Amino acid sequence: MVFDAPAVLPALLTPFDENGDVDPAALADHVAFLIDAGVHGIMPCGTTGETALLEADETLSVVRTVVEAAAGRVPVVAHVGRPSTPATARLIEAAIDAGADGVSAIVPYYYAYGDREIVAHFRALLKAAGDTPLLAYTFPARTGNDLSAEAFRTLVDDGLAGLKDSTSVPEIHAGYLAAAPDAQIFVGSPSFLLESLRGGSRGGVAALANLRPELIVALAYAWRDGDDQEAERLQAEVRTAEQELKASPPLVALKAGVAALMAERGSRYPSALRSPLGT
Repeated sequence: MVFDAPAVLPALLTPFDENGDVDPAALADHVAFLIDAGVHGIMPCGTTGETALLEADETLSVVRTVVEAAAGRVPVVAHVGRPSTPATARLIEAAIDAGADGVSAIVPYYYAYGDREIVAHFRALLKAAGDTPLLAYTFPARTGNDLSAEAFRTLVDDGLAGLKDSTSVPEIHAGYLAAAPDAQIFVGSPSFLLESLRGGSRGGVAALANLRPELIVALAYAWRDGDDQEAERLQAEVRTAEQELKASPPLVALKAGVAALMAERGSRYPSALRSPLGT
């Protein structure tokens, strides 16, 4: 699983039915829509997919559904990060068995960790992943822990495939790109996608791509084709779309938007969030 720039992967939402359970039919319909819109891969069960509120068996159910819906048309990179190393390693192995083309794990959270603990954590995950590519995922605003550029370089030397960077700090992102220019590095906010691609990233893993995949793919292709004026115009449009989402709780707005979009296509997509987010 190697993504060539520019790659756009939706940070996939997880739909829940009226009983609060994962809705596989809605999930499969949404995945089909995204692939038809031209995305280059799918990342289920990340922050946008309400990962911390999913049980392990639910995560695997989502991964199986996404893999089946994708049907080999695009790679599926399953996010399986959990606070503990053993729990994450077990979920990595299970996600691979479920058909994931790659796996991703967030920097461990809740307790404070330094480089030594984080490197040891990911080295154990690399063993669990075996030949399946593993991406790290850094989101310090949610985890309370940073992944240093030095630790990232060490892990790439150990076999880490790359990184999803949701710091939203251009200087930190540039540091990752400089530390491991051959790694598959993705930016987490499409508001920084053009700058990230210009700096050498592979592309973006974007929540907004659930709702506006065609816009973000168009931006990526404008950069690919060297059309700077169009790329700048589309980047401004993406930035405006992200700001509009942030005017209300982003997950609420995203799910409501996707529900309306899928209804226009004749599909049902529930907009509820899992409790306590949905209360």
